[in-house]
Amino acid sequence: MYCGSCGSLVNEDRSFCGHCGAPVHKQGSQPTVPVQQIQPLYYSPIPAAAFPAPAKKSGAMAITGFVLGFVTLSLAWVIFFNILTPLTGIPGVIFSIIGIAKKNGGRKALAVIGLIACLVGMTFAALSWASVWSYDVYKFLEPIYKLIY
Repeated sequence: MYCGSCGSLVNEDRSFCGHCGAPVHKQGSQPTVPVQQIQPLYYSPIPAAAFPAPAKKSGAMAITGFVLGFVTLSLAWVIFFNILTPLTGIPGVIFSIIGIAKKNGGRKALAVIGLIACLVGMTFAALSWASVWSYDVYKFLEPIYKLIY
């Protein structure tokens, strides 16, 4: 005999379906309890675009600013290489500011350190070049100073 609710095979001696639990009516007898047919609910699948993937917290800008900051700081101490500090310092400042502005979790500290390193390196390089050039300009203009004074 078959279940009237789900259609699975049921033994003759059983009064309930073993698969869905619905009462089984033997042939020739009237059901004592009316059986309600339940319409299954079907839901349309939710497209993947409805749930965007969480943004990855990559600190690439902060790390780049940090690395460029220490390259700038390293170049600032080497005479005649400190002229290159704006090439690494200016992009380092930009990347560090972007790294600070983004929400990167623990990488924000790297961006702040990179920004400080870039600014200190470029300031030291500018001061050292100013001192070198001021001495050269003094030596160049020394004969004119002697004529005037």
